[in-house]
Amino acid sequence: MPGDPKVRAAAPSDAAALLPLVRALNREQGDPEDLITEAALAGLIAAAHVALAELDGAPIGYATGHATFETGHAEHGLYIGDLYVVPEQRRHGVGRALLAQLAATGKLRGARHLWLTAREDNTAAHAFYRRLGGKGERVLAFACVHEDFQTLAAEAAP
Repeated sequence: MPGDPKVRAAAPSDAAALLPLVRALNREQGDPEDLITEAALAGLIAAAHVALAELDGAPIGYATGHATFETGHAEHGLYIGDLYVVPEQRRHGVGRALLAQLAATGKLRGARHLWLTAREDNTAAHAFYRRLGGKGERVLAFACVHEDFQTLAAEAAP
C-alpha cells in the first residue's frame, strides 16, 4: 500500500528527478519539451521557490513560485509559474499541498498573496483556484519573446 504524498522544498540536486514532470507539463500545454535542461532547471530551483511532491520517494508533482510585488495593494507575493501533478494523482490534494508549501515559504519572506494564472480553456484549474479562495480577474497576458525580446533589450542605452 503506498504511503501519503510528502511535499518539501526542492533543491538543485532534484533537477534530474523533476525534469520529466516539467517536460510533461510542457507537453500537456503544447509547449516545447526539449528546451528545458537539467542545468536550467537546477538554476530555476536555486533562484525561485520550488515545491516538490513525492510519493514513496518518486516525484509526482511540483510548483514554482517567483517573488512579485503588487503595487495596487503594496504587498509582496508569489507568482505561481508552474503547477503540475501527474494525472493519476490529481484530485487527491497534491496540488493544494504544493501551493500550501509555497504559501508558507512566501509568508516567511513577507508574501501576502499568490498570483495564479491558467489558460483560458483550463476550466479545471479555474475551478481549483476558486476552491482555494482565488478571485477571478479578467487579464490578457502578453509575452515579448525570442527576437522581439532581443530587439527590445537592444534599445536600452548602454
